[in-house]
Amino acid sequence: MPASVRMTSPERRWLMGAALIVLGLASLPYLVGALAAGPERVFTGLQVNPLDGVSYLAKMRIGYDGSWLFQLRFTPEEGQGVFLFTYFIALGQLARILSLPLIVVFHAARLIGGFALLWLIYELIARLTDSLDLRRRAWWIAALSSGVGWLAVLLGHADSTDMTIAESNTFYSLMANAHFALAAALMIGMFLLILEMRSFSIGRVLTLTILSLGLAIIQPFAPFAVYGIAGVTLLGLWWRNARPERIGAQSRDASAFPRAQFLAAFIAGLITAPLLLYLYSATQADAVLQAWSQQNQTPSPPPIDYLLGYGLLWIFVFFGARQAWRRKTAWDILLLMWILVTLPMLYAPFPLQRRLALGLHLPIAILAALGLSEIVRARWPRRILIGMTLLTSVFIELALFGGAASRDPRIYLTIDEAAALNWLQANAPHDVVVLAAPEMGGFIPAFAGQRVVYGHPFETVKAELREQQVKDFYRGAIDQVQFLRDYDVAYVIAGPREQELGALGVWTLPLEEVFSSGDVTVYRVKRQA
Repeated sequence: MPASVRMTSPERRWLMGAALIVLGLASLPYLVGALAAGPERVFTGLQVNPLDGVSYLAKMRIGYDGSWLFQLRFTPEEGQGVFLFTYFIALGQLARILSLPLIVVFHAARLIGGFALLWLIYELIARLTDSLDLRRRAWWIAALSSGVGWLAVLLGHADSTDMTIAESNTFYSLMANAHFALAAALMIGMFLLILEMRSFSIGRVLTLTILSLGLAIIQPFAPFAVYGIAGVTLLGLWWRNARPERIGAQSRDASAFPRAQFLAAFIAGLITAPLLLYLYSATQADAVLQAWSQQNQTPSPPPIDYLLGYGLLWIFVFFGARQAWRRKTAWDILLLMWILVTLPMLYAPFPLQRRLALGLHLPIAILAALGLSEIVRARWPRRILIGMTLLTSVFIELALFGGAASRDPRIYLTIDEAAALNWLQANAPHDVVVLAAPEMGGFIPAFAGQRVVYGHPFETVKAELREQQVKDFYRGAIDQVQFLRDYDVAYVIAGPREQELGALGVWTLPLEEVFSSGDVTVYRVKRQA
């Protein structure tokens, strides 16, 4: 019998409480980070991949400063503004309107997107089974499971996807940022709208289009995956409906071709296509963004890392997929096609391959839960196996706790560094270039708003060259005056991170001190005729 999608009030209350527990666990590293700061450090509010974190905050800073047009802030070139990363810029605009710190709005968006994802995961599972126990078990596995990355690390292999690609894992996505979970939630929402459309409805098509446009804005590559998966799923339904006597389909009363679903997806995709075309063309029309896109390469790791990244789940997926193939409901076909379409896409000739791993964990985890429930009936062995799938999530949390305990300089500022950034934010124009050590250069666009000579391995044009040039400047290994002139540097920071690179003989340079706090000094470059 097809599963009922009705949830009772107690079931909704359970889901709400369970989702809050999971979000609390995903937020623990940030709480520990804040508590571990002590009196001499300022916690940035970043934990998972701080390099990405400062990039998100820099984009939000653009909105906070009143603009809607994106420009790279981690490079000295001033490119033309374009409508890219509008989601983060909008969060910055919201922070400005509400007079809230950017990091507060960032985490609020992370939690809201996470809650939406956890709720919609349960909605999807509820369409597969009426069993309350199985619904909950599958939900916990989808929310918290991982692979065997913890074991791979202990054996000297640190590249398992559950350790390195946040969007490939639900719990990691909940921890990582403000858009992975929300994008995955939109993907599920689109699948629900498409597959539940029994007759053509303008209202549903409009809703689907809004979700599609939102997904394109938040994660521009995801709509390609959604429409590819949905298209193959609809073809699977067509095949099932056309040959019910041979394949044992349950929906014998369905029309052979799912016209309403296909038409709805086609219209929504057609309306979304111009936006996707604009987003791509915007990165090619501007020379600065074109240079950035050429070095912004995130290829998929070898297949072994995906095998490790989902670990034991792969074993149970086989048995869950066998169940799904026997039943062949629309939702079973969706889960099967989601995996079968995504896996080859991870190695498509596309520079951002690993981004297409977004959401892949969901069909794998749900099918694994169904398979585990079939082959392991005893309660305690089943619980032990489920517990083994959670170990990497625990390992990641402990690693983040360790970063907080060691005062990792990638996520902490000294009191004096924070004071210098506050001074720059309040007193220096935001269209000028600031020079700082590479690590400090990553914080300036996010927390002060100015451009830098070097600040990010992907978002600084000619990143490797400029990182070396910055190091050489502070070491006195190049013509420092010419360097300041070449990059039109307006301010220079000299603090502990800069001192680690070498002594800065400011008395020989055209600089004047404009701010000092402890061991951090900000200099203005004197303009010479």
